[in-house]
Amino acid sequence: MLNLPLVCERFGKTEEYLSKPLFRNRRLNRALIIKHALRPHERELVWGSAATATKVILPYAANDLSLGGVSFMVGERRFERLLRESAAYANDEDFAADVTLLQVLNKLPSFDPFLLRERLRHSGVEPARCYFEIAEADIMRMRAFVGAEIGQLIRLAFATGGNLGGDLSSKLAEKLLTDETARSLDPLRQTLRLSGEEYVEGVFAWKGFLYYKWVMQEFRPRLARFRPSFAGCVIQGATAEERRELAGIRRKILEQVDRAVTCVDDQLLQYGAAFAALTEGQAMAFRDFLLRAPSMFIPIGEAVGVVKHIDSFWRFRFPDMEMTPTLPIEEAVELLNEFQATIASAEMLRSPIADQPSDARASAASRAI
Repeated sequence: MLNLPLVCERFGKTEEYLSKPLFRNRRLNRALIIKHALRPHERELVWGSAATATKVILPYAANDLSLGGVSFMVGERRFERLLRESAAYANDEDFAADVTLLQVLNKLPSFDPFLLRERLRHSGVEPARCYFEIAEADIMRMRAFVGAEIGQLIRLAFATGGNLGGDLSSKLAEKLLTDETARSLDPLRQTLRLSGEEYVEGVFAWKGFLYYKWVMQEFRPRLARFRPSFAGCVIQGATAEERRELAGIRRKILEQVDRAVTCVDDQLLQYGAAFAALTEGQAMAFRDFLLRAPSMFIPIGEAVGVVKHIDSFWRFRFPDMEMTPTLPIEEAVELLNEFQATIASAEMLRSPIADQPSDARASAASRAI
């Protein structure tokens, strides 16, 4: 979720927020934007056969979400009309710019702050940095992980270790996650020989790799449970040939999931090598890595987003992972098409499996008609 009311509450009076908004329309710039799993009754509202959509909620009052608001989905048949009417645009130029930006967001598999920032930069949009903060809930869960990671540096600086090292690890982790401009980080700034915007960008990149490393540590056990559940799904109402065809498609999807994980692991290995160099006193190697790191966030972010989307949607459909899942063939075809479209949305994962419908899919689609 992209929680713009919270961004406004926390940073709405700052100069950067006021001068560099995400959206041009003030009301849209306080919207909740959510990756939403479509309910059966909602699918006819959206063009195509997607099982998910980007949902926009315009609250009646940004400081009291309980009052409700107007909602619509990007790509909905009435999307542009609903946006124009609800947000009361003053001119067509602002409206066109915001529609384009919503379409960019709609193509992202997730709103993780590092993927979001790089994709927006590639689209020529550079809003205030406050839009790219890690969610508070994630920060709370990351603290111990980042403290342990930073502990390697603290142990290097304080060979005796002990409680002093642990306290410093926790404090440095907290500052790194929540306030990279803090004066207490000046020794880090001096060590890396970064100044001004370079330092801010470097710390943002460091947080990005810590974030993705933490996400993958949290996610691997879930993925281990997803694989057998997905592969073992029973397709009801299918012929033997169709079952074989759909089993093959599932194998290819799992291959792409594994490919996505391998991509992330490869990038994290590069981070690991650079960080190891820092702990060995080679600060410039880590500095150079941080300065080029943001370009790596698009492939990492897309790969992580694809894998998490497929897993979370499967769990949404089958919350009890201990049971053997079953699907009617028409629903199975729809779900596999959605997963292949998600894979195709990531440039590095595009493959022929998403380009052309198989005979089994065509057969199942004809049944649904």
